[in-house]
Formats: sequence, C-alpha cells, structure tokens
Amino acid sequence: MHVRLLAPALVLAACRAPEEKPVAAPSPAPEVVHLAWQPVDEAEAARLAPLVREAVARVEAFFCAPFPRPFALTVHPDRAAFDASFPPEWGLGRTECWMVASGVADGVQLLSPRAWRAEACEHDPADEAHLLRLLAHELVHVYHGQHNPSPDFVDVTGIDWFAEGLATFASGQLADPQLAPAREALTTGAGPATLARAWTGKYRYGVSGSLVAFVDGEIGRARLRECLGATCPEELLPLVGLTEEELLARWRAAVLAD
Repeated sequence: MHVRLLAPALVLAACRAPEEKPVAAPSPAPEVVHLAWQPVDEAEAARLAPLVREAVARVEAFFCAPFPRPFALTVHPDRAAFDASFPPEWGLGRTECWMVASGVADGVQLLSPRAWRAEACEHDPADEAHLLRLLAHELVHVYHGQHNPSPDFVDVTGIDWFAEGLATFASGQLADPQLAPAREALTTGAGPATLARAWTGKYRYGVSGSLVAFVDGEIGRARLRECLGATCPEELLPLVGLTEEELLARWRAAVLAD
C-alpha cells in the first residue's frame, strides 16, 4: 500500500540549528514523499505519516529550501525484507541489529518500528522523539544525495564524517541523551587524530555531528549547502576554508571551551 505525503511549506526568516519542536508550516507544498508499506504495517504507517511530515519540515527548514525532487519511504515488515532492499553491489548481506534505516537520493528504506523489539537493538519504537530524529537523519541523506554528483554516495570517498555528521546535526540528534558526546571523547582521549577517524567507534555520531556543527558555525548555512556537492576531502576542505589540521585543532578548542 502507499500514500503521498505533503511537504510543509517553508516560511522562515533565517536558517538555524534544528530544535526539537515542530517547524510551523501554514500551507502545503507539492507532494514530495511516497510512503509505501505492507498490509501488516497499516497501523504503523498511520503512526509514521505525521512524523515523516515533521521530519521533512525539519530538513527543509535546516537547509532553507525544499527537496529538489520527490522520493519514496518504504517500510519493510521484517529484517529479511529490509536486507533484500539493498543493491547486491553494496555487499551488505545481513545488516547489523542497530541498522534500521538507510537513505539515498531516491528515498529511505525503513525496518518497520513494529519489528524493532524482536529484530533490532539500540532503538525504542515507543520513543517518538527518537523516531522523529532517526527519520530526519535519513531524510538528510536523501537531501544530500539529491544535491551530490553521486546520488547513492557510491563515489563519495573519505568524507564519511561529513555525510554522517551532517545528518546527525541537521536532524537534531546531537540533543539525543543516548548519543556519546564529542566533549567526552576529547576529555577521555578518544577524540580523532584525523578526520578519517572521526566516523569510527563509540563516539562517531557525537564527534562527526559536532564537527559539522562547528563548520556550520564557522562558514554559515549557505556555504554549508555548497558542501553537499563535494565527493572527497580535496573538494570539501576548500569549501570549509581550513586544512584538516586547522579544522581539527579549532574544533577541539571550541568543544573543550564550551
């Protein structure tokens, strides 16, 4: 089954970091999300629909612009169906229990929250704030993919910290109390020595999200949007205007001074 969701219109004076409260949207914009599910998830789809609308609004508010084109969000009834949704060339096989969603330019694959208690870990299907942030995270990947020369990120290399950090920051996940924070990583000696190490280990979400939040504060939202087209460090860092060493040093100082 399927339904089209309306993306809320943007009526914003400025771009700001995401907040937990819903983004106001007084009038509808063109259809943007195609939500599909199996009959077993009829009730779950009804619960997801308003959260998806709110997640779309959050992402468009962050970037101060709508999604360039429509996309699909497919709810899979079980882990086997979720795993089968990935292209063979990705070589994923069976996904890890913490992985419940994936987003690229064409849309999002989501393991039904109905199945999380039996077939997933680290996610509470009853926590709607967590679910909203997770949906927004994947929609940031969709938005990113729609602005990148490699829509499925296959040809994007060496900037995992930026792709995942952007999704963490823009979705509001830095406010998630379950997220291991960047400051803790630095004070315990677990901070990354290189950008390539930022998206690794226990602190990968907090560190990468914090890095992108720092970049956003340094260069502004308009320049951050320009970074969406980068496919490698050699393209990304000139847009940031800092070398890798400068970025890491200034980020560490900012985090520890906060």
